[in-house]
Amino acid sequence: MSQNKAGVYVMFEKKWENSRLAGYLVCAFVILAIYSCGGGQAPVDVAGKYEIDRNFTRGPVVFRVAVSKKEITIADNIILLLQTKTRDKYVAELPSFGDKLEQFGIVDYETFEPELRNNDEIITSRKYKLEPFLSGEYKIPPMIVEFHGEGDTVRHYVESDTITVRVNSLLPEDKSALEIKDIAGPQELPREFPWPFVIVGIVLVCGILAVVLFKLRKKKRRVIPLPAAHEIALLRLQRLLDRKLAEQKMYREFTIEVSDILRRYIEDRFALRAPERTTEEFLIEAGSGLEVDDEKKEMIEQFLVHCDMVKFAHFQPTEKDVQRTFDSCRDFVIATEIKKEVKREAA
Repeated sequence: MSQNKAGVYVMFEKKWENSRLAGYLVCAFVILAIYSCGGGQAPVDVAGKYEIDRNFTRGPVVFRVAVSKKEITIADNIILLLQTKTRDKYVAELPSFGDKLEQFGIVDYETFEPELRNNDEIITSRKYKLEPFLSGEYKIPPMIVEFHGEGDTVRHYVESDTITVRVNSLLPEDKSALEIKDIAGPQELPREFPWPFVIVGIVLVCGILAVVLFKLRKKKRRVIPLPAAHEIALLRLQRLLDRKLAEQKMYREFTIEVSDILRRYIEDRFALRAPERTTEEFLIEAGSGLEVDDEKKEMIEQFLVHCDMVKFAHFQPTEKDVQRTFDSCRDFVIATEIKKEVKREAA
């Protein structure tokens, strides 16, 4: 009688081990399905969390320096985010590096498209992925952002401070206590493979995949495009009108502002370095790079020559000259804007 009980106990124990192995396999399939559908580790985004996040402000520019972690191990990487926020009519340049930043090596980096916020703030961001070489205390040195106003040759600077990151070793402090253990011996595989549980697990995983894929197909992504070059130019022209320089008879200042707006629009729209060139240099390059008809090229030439006379030769424009200058700039922007096609997503 005792032998029968022992046999039943052994059989029950084997079935329990097989059931437990099947449960492990089902869990593995579920985890693999979730990871393949996007449940794995996501890359750090600009809007992610940073343990070190500092802002440095000077005048119209805010320089942000953020580090994902302030303490890591030798096997980890950190994310360094550099970001500038400038008010309209100011341009800032982020610092650049080679293949390393002091003690850190640069694994990868990404520069994001400029973002226009609140109709008068431009956000420029760049993200670096850094890796350490040895354990110890790493210092990210102060970085300098150079900025200037549109049409202004005077350069200004805003500087960050030193950031310290601790890199810890994976080895214990007392290395004499390290012990190399022997490898484990061979393990006996189960004699019976639980096919029914495996089939149930596969069906369950396929069901989860079908539900996830169905939800992903129904989900619509909303993409907010960056404003086009002509939209920015027309917005700047409207702001110039709101300042009421012409009503105050500040005709010279008004004409210079319109000239800067048109030069900036030509740079953004046709990829010509209009703000940094003289009128003569720009007209030579525009002969081949400005993709407009001869009539518009002649209009631009007369416009820029007139603005140079006001800016450099102290020519005093009249109210009619100011109105004609503004209309010429606005008409050129509208005539050369890029027409966008409206695309509709299929249901």
